[in-house]
Amino acid sequence: MNLQSWLKEPMSTTELLANLRSRLEPMHEKAAYIAAYMPDHVRETIANAELAYQGMIMLPGTGGAREFVGNPPGWLTRRHNDNEYLWQLNRMNHWQDLLEAYSLTKDEKYGRKVIDELLNWTETVPIPDDLMDKPLGYFTECHPLRALELGIRAYKIWPLVLEHLGHSELFTEEVLERYLTAVYKQMKALRKVSPQLWPKADHNHYLMECLGILTTALYFPELKEAEEWKTFAIDGIEKCSLAQLTEDGGQIEGCPSYHNGCMFWFGLAVVLANRFQFQFSPPYMERLRRNLDYSLYSLRPTGKCVPVGDSSANPLAVMAGVYGYFALNDISWLGLATNLIDVTEVVREASRHAWRALDVRKFAEELHSLRGRQFELDKPTTFWNRTLDQAIIRSGWDMRALSFLFTCKSPIQNAHAHIDLMSFDFTALGKDMICDPGFFCYRDDEDRRQFKSSNYHSTLLIDERDHFEYINSFTFGPQKPGGIYNVEDRGFYRIASACHTNYEPIVHHRHISLVDHRFVLIADRVEGLEGHSVQRYFHLDFVEVKESHDGVTATSDIANLAIATSHMGKLDLLPGRLSDSNDVARHSTRVRFQDSHSGRVHFLTVLIPFQGAQPPAVQIMESEEGVFLFELGERYRVEVDDKDMRISKQA
Repeated sequence: MNLQSWLKEPMSTTELLANLRSRLEPMHEKAAYIAAYMPDHVRETIANAELAYQGMIMLPGTGGAREFVGNPPGWLTRRHNDNEYLWQLNRMNHWQDLLEAYSLTKDEKYGRKVIDELLNWTETVPIPDDLMDKPLGYFTECHPLRALELGIRAYKIWPLVLEHLGHSELFTEEVLERYLTAVYKQMKALRKVSPQLWPKADHNHYLMECLGILTTALYFPELKEAEEWKTFAIDGIEKCSLAQLTEDGGQIEGCPSYHNGCMFWFGLAVVLANRFQFQFSPPYMERLRRNLDYSLYSLRPTGKCVPVGDSSANPLAVMAGVYGYFALNDISWLGLATNLIDVTEVVREASRHAWRALDVRKFAEELHSLRGRQFELDKPTTFWNRTLDQAIIRSGWDMRALSFLFTCKSPIQNAHAHIDLMSFDFTALGKDMICDPGFFCYRDDEDRRQFKSSNYHSTLLIDERDHFEYINSFTFGPQKPGGIYNVEDRGFYRIASACHTNYEPIVHHRHISLVDHRFVLIADRVEGLEGHSVQRYFHLDFVEVKESHDGVTATSDIANLAIATSHMGKLDLLPGRLSDSNDVARHSTRVRFQDSHSGRVHFLTVLIPFQGAQPPAVQIMESEEGVFLFELGERYRVEVDDKDMRISKQA
């Protein structure tokens, strides 16, 4: 195989390079504007580029710190018992800082470093002519030619080499030939295997793989397959939007981090359409618009998304807002995010994407305007995604609001889920209080098992058993039905109700309610017990936790939490860990109430955020089966039956 045989018409490399250069963006103009008007972003970029130039890169397995990966990198070296280390090294994300630093400074060393690594990669990772004929399983294994890596390189980083270096003397005809040879072979294989790996188009991998094929077709229309690849990829991305973007808003995998990533990927597709003059369908654009709201709903009032499933607690709702703006010419989602994320952080995060703006001047002006504007966030404060089986209820759209996300989906959509049926994440008074632990890592090890396990989430267990079997990092045993069946606004309280049957014949119903915008009430009804032990876990983002009269009190320098329960049983305060980002965790406390029961039992738990030294005094009394009374400023009566919980106020 040779380059000339892949082209529609005979053409010299000189002509091909000239054609390519005619399609590239005016990066020198972008660089001049970014250098003049985004100085903080420029300083951060150059500092990161210096570290990348030295071979110091942060990757999965490196413990949240940079380490030397080699000069050139060891592309085939798997470290830290972590497949993600090798995969992500081969995505070359560190090139982005080097390329941007080159455009900003015109210091040839940054561009030369990228070219040298690109040429070294093509020598170190040979791409056989028969790559597309490899068995399907080959494209899921731990090597640089996994299908996802083929897609990510082709849409995200390698095109930046063209944009930043394509006009320079560094990007020679020989480099173009090496570049296009590698990309062509990869995309030819990906076009064949990707639809086989993801026939339902219901996974973020397929979206990124289609983006890689589309990007290649747009940058190199001279290729014989370019038009077919373009048609295939556009159709594939449309199918992804149908299969993945739910009617209520929220990407189908139910992980806020991946949802925000999908807003980037679906939005980037529209950026490419605008640049290369084609369109996605009106239904596609409407689904994108509708799903951008989930990026706001899944934000804690403290400004980071709830890390449900394989998610990190990060502010990437900003990234979703950026690509909402790029795709829809609407700054609303970025503006609304400033209600929950400090505007300086919003501008900082958004600035990282300035190079992808087709009109960088206008984008910078819009970002600058965020500092002096108020965006009223008037969206409903009760949200139910029936496809994801998630409910999000909050007292308001300010940073001190009370807010919880409640989830129960069984069987799961895919293995990015955790074993966390009827778990929840709770924030109040500017403090993350009861937290989903996040995912910490993808390694198939004890850390992975622990962070995915039921007892690391705030839920109820029987006999300390997971809700369903954990087999390995991305494999679970069979699951039985479970889900959220009601979400309702009842005036002074709003309620979400769920049930699952994974402990069959034992059945568990859980009702969780935000009451009077002041506290959260949880009622558990468990039926079919025969001397089983019942554990109720609450994973607290506190290290100062102590037993109180009817529960526990947790304190911090921001805000405090009192937990009162009707059935304390045996109380244990257990160590925990919460992970906001890959390979990084902090100490936390898991509260466990446990006892043995037979027949049917009801538990009532009240979560009361407070400030000051004196915790509220709450005594819960069960006056009859499933009927509870307690006083908290007012007297409340709670009735729990088979499928509902009703709250009333007593005179």
